[in-house]
Amino acid sequence: MAIAKAYNLKQAYQMITSGKQMEVELAFDVDADAFFMLSANYGDSGAKITRHNNHFVLRRDQEETSTSD
Repeated sequence: MAIAKAYNLKQAYQMITSGKQMEVELAFDVDADAFFMLSANYGDSGAKITRHNNHFVLRRDQEETSTSD
């Protein structure tokens, strides 16, 4: 599955919480507050945030996605 691109924080949250996307690229400048808020909200549930082509990518855990349906 291709990585979905979010162009602002609101769009990123919508994509992540919908459960339809396994990976969301944060294709915008993420400030420290937004980064730590995302990591606090989703890191505890098993999501990983990595760096990919000058942007961060939030990857949700497979099990987390299947249980949210």
